[in-house]
Amino acid sequence: MGMKKVKISSVKRAAHLKNKKVPQTKQQQQKLAQQKAAKEKAQNVFIQKARKKDNLAQKKRQNRPETRVSNLTHQTDEEDGDDLVDKVADMLEDEDLEYLQLSKNSKQRKRKYVEEIGEENHEDLKHSISLEKQYASKTAEELDNKKVKVNLLPIKSREGDIIARSAEVDYKAKIKRIKKQKEEEEEEEKKNEDNVLEQELYADSDEDVVDDEDANIASINPENKVITTTDLLIARQQEIERQKYRIGIICSGILEKPEDKIRNFKALFELMDETTSTGSINLLTIRKLALVSLTEIFKDILPEYRVGQVDTKMQHVRKATLERVTYENALLQQFKKFLQRLEKLTAAVNRRGQANKTPQAIKMAEVSVQSMCEILIAHPYFNYVKNVAQLLVYMLNCNYPRMREAVNQCFRYVFANDKKLEISLFIIRRINHLIKTKNNNVNLECITCLMALKIKNVNLDLEKENELKQKKLEAHRQRVLNLSKKERKRRKKLAELNKELEETRAEENKQTKNYKLTEIVKMMFTIYFRVLKNDPNSKVLSAILEGLAEFAHVINLDFFADLIDVLNRILETQEDLGYREQLHCIQTIFAILSGQGEILNIDPIRFYQHFYRNMLAVNAGKNHDDFRIILKTLDEVLVKRRRNMSQQRLMAFVKRLLIVSLHLLHHGTLASLGTIKTTFQLTSVLDILLDTDCTIGSGKYNPELEDPEYCNASCTALYELTMLARHYHPTVRKMALHIANGVPATGEGSLPSEIGKLTALELFEQFDSTSMVFNPSIPVPPKTSSEPKIKKSKHSYLQKDLKLDCRKLFKEHFIHLEDTSKNSEIIDFYKELKLSC
Repeated sequence: MGMKKVKISSVKRAAHLKNKKVPQTKQQQQKLAQQKAAKEKAQNVFIQKARKKDNLAQKKRQNRPETRVSNLTHQTDEEDGDDLVDKVADMLEDEDLEYLQLSKNSKQRKRKYVEEIGEENHEDLKHSISLEKQYASKTAEELDNKKVKVNLLPIKSREGDIIARSAEVDYKAKIKRIKKQKEEEEEEEKKNEDNVLEQELYADSDEDVVDDEDANIASINPENKVITTTDLLIARQQEIERQKYRIGIICSGILEKPEDKIRNFKALFELMDETTSTGSINLLTIRKLALVSLTEIFKDILPEYRVGQVDTKMQHVRKATLERVTYENALLQQFKKFLQRLEKLTAAVNRRGQANKTPQAIKMAEVSVQSMCEILIAHPYFNYVKNVAQLLVYMLNCNYPRMREAVNQCFRYVFANDKKLEISLFIIRRINHLIKTKNNNVNLECITCLMALKIKNVNLDLEKENELKQKKLEAHRQRVLNLSKKERKRRKKLAELNKELEETRAEENKQTKNYKLTEIVKMMFTIYFRVLKNDPNSKVLSAILEGLAEFAHVINLDFFADLIDVLNRILETQEDLGYREQLHCIQTIFAILSGQGEILNIDPIRFYQHFYRNMLAVNAGKNHDDFRIILKTLDEVLVKRRRNMSQQRLMAFVKRLLIVSLHLLHHGTLASLGTIKTTFQLTSVLDILLDTDCTIGSGKYNPELEDPEYCNASCTALYELTMLARHYHPTVRKMALHIANGVPATGEGSLPSEIGKLTALELFEQFDSTSMVFNPSIPVPPKTSSEPKIKKSKHSYLQKDLKLDCRKLFKEHFIHLEDTSKNSEIIDFYKELKLSC
C-alpha cells in the first residue's frame, strides 16, 4: 500500500519547518570544510611549538652533570621522540615551517637585545612606545572630531538682501567613511546570504511583503536630526513607492492563485483604514490605491453566478466540490468585509453635522462610490449586490454633485444593459421609496436616471388580451371534448388547441420578463404622477415632464384625459415655468394625441398657441441643444397631425420655423429646412408661400401675433430662403435652393440621395460641429510658390481743388511726382495742406 498524504495547515507546516534542521547548500558545505581545515592547521602549528619548547627544556637538563646519567637510560625514548617530531615536520607545509622559524629567530634576537641593553633600559623603551601610541590615538580622535568652516551658496531675502551662509563639516575625508561603510555592508550581505538561501527553500516569495516586516525602518531617526519639509516630502514619496510595490505584489499573488492567497486580503484591508494594526497612519494616496486595487481584484475573481450556501456537515460531497465550496464561502466573507468598509466610508459624508466631513473623508467617499458603481456594473447578479444598489440609491440624493453624477451614470448603464430586469426593478422600487419618504424633495439625478429604461415596446394591456384569448381557447376546448363524433378528428383538434394554449402561455422566462417590465413601467409612472399631482412646483418637474415626453406612448389609455388636464393646468397656472418645461409639456400632449389618444375628443388649439409662442425661445447660444425638443414636437404636429390642422395654422408654423432657422447654427438650420422639405412633399398647400406676389389674399402678415390661426401667413412669402441661399455652409445652400425650386425630385435644384434621405433629427446630429469637426470637411488651400502681387492703387479725389493742392504740395517737396515712391520720407499731408491754405 502507498503512503497516505495528509494535508496540514500553513501554521503547523511553518512550526514544523522551524524546528526541523534545514539542509545546507553546496556553497555552505564548502565554506564549513574550509573553516574546519584552517582550524586543524592552526592546531597542528601550536602543537609543534609546544613540542619544540619541551625538547629545548630537555636538552638543557641533559647538559647538567646530575642529569646526564639519568638521561642515558632514556636515550632510546628521546630518539623515538625526535623521530616523531621529524615526522610531524614532514607533514607541515613550507609556509608553516617558515612561520615557526621566523618566530624562533625573533625570540632569539629579542633575548640578545635585552641582554645587551639591560633590563632597565628595556623598560624605558616600552614606556616611550606606549606614550607614542597614546599620542597617535589622541591625534586620530582630534582629527575625527575636528570641524572645518565651509562657505555655502548665498540666498536672497524677500527684501532683496543677499545673505551669506556657512556651515561646519568634518575635517576627515568622507572617502574613508564610505570605504568602511562599504566593507560593513559587504560583511552584512555575506551574513544574510545564508538566511536568504534557507528562506528561498520553504518560504513564499511574497510572505515578507505581505507581513511588511520593514514597515517602520524608514521612520527611525537615531541621530535626532532636525527634520525639514524636504525630508518629509522625500519620506512620503518613499513610503508611497514602497506601499505601491507591496500592493502590486499582494494583488498579483491573489490573482495568480486566489484559493491559496485568500488570507492576503487582510493586508489590503489594513491599508484601507486610517491607521494600521501597529498604530502608524496610512497616507490618503495609499488608502485610495488599496481601495482601487481591491475593486479590480473583486471584479476579476468574483464569479458570474450567485454563490449558494452548502452545508458540508449535513451533506456528503466530493473532495473537489468541498474545496470549491470552501473557497467560495471564504471569498464571500472577504467581499462582505470589503462592502462593510465601503459603507463605513460613505456613511461619514451622509451623516448630519460637519464633524466627520473632512476633505480626506469626502475624497475617500468619492472613490468608494465609484468602486461600488464598478462592482454593480461588472457583477449585477452576485451576492450582496442588492445591498450595493440600495446604498447607491441613497447616494443618488447626497449633497456632492460628483457622487450623484457617478451613480446616475452607473444606473443608466445598468438600465440599458440589464437583461433579466431583476436589479432594475429593485433599483426603481428603492428610488420610489426614497422620493416618497423625502416628499418629492430630491435631486434631479433621482429622476433623470430613469430615462435610460428600455420600455418603448411595452404594452400594458397585453396581460388582459392574453387572459381573454386563453379563456376563449379553454371554452373551445371544452366544446370539442363534449363532441361524440369521430374520435380521430376530436384528438386532432385537441392537439391543435393544446399547441395554441402552449403558445399563449409562452415560456416561463419570457413571461417573467414581461411581468418585471410591466412592474417597472407601473412604478415609473407612479413616481411621475405623484409629483405632478401632489407637488407641481417641485424642482424635479422638468425631469418629470421630460420623462413623460419620452414614454408617453406607453401610458395607459385610461390616464390620458386626466394627464392632459394636469399638463394644461401647469401650462396656464405656472407663471415661473421655463420654456423648456413648457416644450416638454407640449411634446407629451402631442405624443399622446398622435397615438392611441386620437380617439379622444380633445381640441388641442391652446397647445398650438403655447408651442407657436415658445419656438422663438431657442437660438444659437447656450440653449441650442433644446432645439431637439422642438424638432420632435414638429414631427408630431406638422407630419403626423397635418390632416388635423388648418391651412392657415400649417403655413404659420412653416413661416415661424423658417424665421427661427436664421437664428440657429448650421446643423439646426439644416434640421429646420429638412422638416420644411418633408412638409412640402406631403402637402401641396404650402406652394403659395413660394409666390412673391403678396397682393393675393386678404389681410397682412403679423409675425408678432401669438395665435397662428389669425396671423395671415398666406399673405407673405418665404423670403428667408434667399438669405439662406448665401449661407456659409454648402449643404444649407443646397437645401434652401431645393425648397425655393419647389422641392423637385430630379433635375435642377434636386438634392443628392445621401442628403435627401436623412430626417430632420439625423441632419441635426450628422452635421453637428460641437466636436470641432466640420461636415463636409474643409479642403486645405494649395501652396503657391510665388508671392501674391500687390496692385498699385490710384488716388481718388472728391474735389478738384483738393487734387490741385495735393499736386502743389508734392511739387514743393519733390522735384518729380513719379519719384515719390522712391523717397522714404513721411509727410503729414493734413498739416502741410493746412499751412498752405
